[in-house]
Amino acid sequence: MTEIATVRVQILGREFPVACPAGQEHELEAAAEFVDTRMREIQDKTGNSALERLAVMAALNIAHEHLTGETTGHDDELKRLADRIGTTLERLSETETG
Repeated sequence: MTEIATVRVQILGREFPVACPAGQEHELEAAAEFVDTRMREIQDKTGNSALERLAVMAALNIAHEHLTGETTGHDDELKRLADRIGTTLERLSETETG
């Protein structure tokens, strides 16, 4: 059974406790930072401060970029996150087979 850790992440100044497999806290924090940055960018562009609306808009933008391969200046961040996800998947695979 996988051990679970709880990480408190900050998004738009609000704290959210999020569960993740132990050892992956850093990856979760990086993902939260990425989401926070994207939501702040959208907030600055639109002037909208409704958390739910910003979250949906950020999710749709991130999904669109992922599906189309387009990026908006976040190539380094996306590459770093993709590398971390790959590393995490490798660790999980090793744990399951080892």
